[in-house]
Amino acid sequence: YRFSDWNGKPDQYGQCQMLVDFKDRRVQPPKGPVRGQIARAYLYMSQQYGLRLAAQQRKLFEAWDRQYPAEGWECERNRRIGKLQG
Repeated sequence: YRFSDWNGKPDQYGQCQMLVDFKDRRVQPPKGPVRGQIARAYLYMSQQYGLRLAAQQRKLFEAWDRQYPAEGWECERNRRIGKLQG
């Protein structure tokens, strides 16, 4: 499934706030910081491990990264990981 933004009426996936469009095979996470976290995870995997992203997905992740920048615990977590990994 690909990540997307849409205005239709998708199904909610159980108790999860992730919206799923089973017909078009796409998902939409809830608005807010989680979008930035998802974006940074995928961009990191692409950069570090060669995960191939479609151009449209990359643009969406870059937009989410700008719209929902890392803050608080995510920054502290990255600082701690960087300290351990060098």
